Amino acid sequence: MTDYYGNHFSLSTSRSNFAEAQTSQDAAEITDPPRGVCDGGRQYDRLLDAIPDIVWTANAGGSATYFSQRWEDYTGIPVSAALDFGYLAQVHPDDRDRLGARSQLIVSQQPSYEIEFRLRARSGIYRWHLARASRVNTDSEGVLEWVGTYTDIDGFKQTQDRLEAETDLLHGLARSSAREKAESLRAAKKVREAQQQHLQAVERLTNLLNPRGQNFSELLSALADATIEMIAGAQFCLVALTECDRSRLKFSAVRGLENFGAGKRLYLQDKLLSEAFVTGSSQLSLPYSDGEVPGVACAVAIESPQTGRLGVLAIGNWQDSKAIDAETLPLLAVIARQAAIAIDSVRAIETVKKQEQLLDLQKDLLLRQQEELQNQRCLLQQQDLQLLEAAQLKSQFLGTISHELRTPMNAIIGFSELLLRQHQQLLTTQQKDLVGRIFQNGKNLLLLINDILDFSKIESGCTELEIEEFDLAHLVIDVALEFGNQVTEKNLVMSVSVHLQHQFIVNDKSRLRQILVNLISNAVKFTHEGSICIEVRELRSDRLTITVQDTGIGISETYLPHIFDKFRQADQTTSRKYPGTGLGLAISESLVKMMDCTISAESQLEKGSTFRLELPRQIQQIIA
Repeated sequence: MTDYYGNHFSLSTSRSNFAEAQTSQDAAEITDPPRGVCDGGRQYDRLLDAIPDIVWTANAGGSATYFSQRWEDYTGIPVSAALDFGYLAQVHPDDRDRLGARSQLIVSQQPSYEIEFRLRARSGIYRWHLARASRVNTDSEGVLEWVGTYTDIDGFKQTQDRLEAETDLLHGLARSSAREKAESLRAAKKVREAQQQHLQAVERLTNLLNPRGQNFSELLSALADATIEMIAGAQFCLVALTECDRSRLKFSAVRGLENFGAGKRLYLQDKLLSEAFVTGSSQLSLPYSDGEVPGVACAVAIESPQTGRLGVLAIGNWQDSKAIDAETLPLLAVIARQAAIAIDSVRAIETVKKQEQLLDLQKDLLLRQQEELQNQRCLLQQQDLQLLEAAQLKSQFLGTISHELRTPMNAIIGFSELLLRQHQQLLTTQQKDLVGRIFQNGKNLLLLINDILDFSKIESGCTELEIEEFDLAHLVIDVALEFGNQVTEKNLVMSVSVHLQHQFIVNDKSRLRQILVNLISNAVKFTHEGSICIEVRELRSDRLTITVQDTGIGISETYLPHIFDKFRQADQTTSRKYPGTGLGLAISESLVKMMDCTISAESQLEKGSTFRLELPRQIQQIIA
């Protein structure tokens, strides 16, 4: 049998079988899966499911902690119901106490045990089973865990019973009949010896073909060496596997080259290998007298339940044509099945390793990309700081140049106004017209300079509010009257409507005036016929609204979301019809935010625009 110590196997001299070897190998892989194999667990579960025996583990108290899928296939009872001591329900009542007491040995000098018991199958019939178990920690004083198998030996028991019955019958039969029965017993013994040999071969291969720590070439070489050792009549062994397209076989491992003399062909008959691979059935060659080919050879297909037919395993003897016969084929088939399992495992491990290498490369690539992104982020931050510094310098420059321009412009406006008022009698009509143009253009230029100066102050954070109490109705009417001459010249109608219970509010009067001047001047500038309506209402006791509505040219839907942007006008060409810097509404919006107000606009082309200013009756917070 096979004793399990940690993560390795050792061969003992007591009896073993094929199922035990497979189970011990897979149990070892369950307790210690290969490192780095992401999908290895599922591969080994499929290997355990292919084992005809029930694999189980139990703790020191005899409580079952694991059953393979074979349990449910055999008993029809779910694995979850069998865990703990649920498995005893399927054990024959006469065997439960004996099996439970044996599995609950906590401290024992024996590293393993065997016990026969009856287990109820899916059909409801109790069948004899052999329970084999090994301690996981044989070097420890206490048992931490048992791992083992349940093997169906009902047929063996029946055979044993029949043999015992036949032995008893021999004593009562005649000598002639006794000789025939003895021959039958010898034949049965030979079968049992063959089965024992198969189980020993499986056990040895299970330990030898452990895929962990082996590459593919090492595995195939170990397979060929083990096959020659286990089959006494084999002088050489060939492992031929399919290539990528599966259209032809390629020798992947060859052992026993020393048995091939000079001029003797290394290959076996092509027909032998191809028929074994194509049909999947075992092939045995006939003896040959030709000295250039083996005296006898046989081949079996290496076939995996998961990946299909993988190749062919072949052995032969050069001199003795009777060294290999039909009885060798079952053993060679057992070796081929174990080889298929090991080949699938190694290929899965190699695939996972390649995937891990690919993931490592992708990880390195991502790290480099992250570093590049971090560098770009730092560069963008540096550029943002430079842009912020440039914006501050620009605002300072605009403030300085605007301030320097205001002094000469005030002189130009003042002297031209003085000429128009006090010296009209000294000027001709043409001179009056020229001086009037100087005066009007100077005022317009001063307004532009004031806008630029206000904008630079707001951007640099130098603007402060001057809070005071004032009459809102008087302020709105006063601003509207400033545009009386322009409204009259354009033949427009301007109306002012005030609906306030209390006309006094607390806010910055000069800034509110500036906002109203911007809104009303725009309404007058862009309205050529129709009317301009200014309305003041109370929304609530603490909130007011001022509306400026005109019937002018309106604003397109495309440009409307950008009307409060800096230096933005609907017509950006140098030959535009309506002059200006495009800062009026941007300044108004900035002042509105400082004054705890809101401003909005609605417009349609050729139908006019409506600007709505909402402000508190008393400002609550001053934002510099």
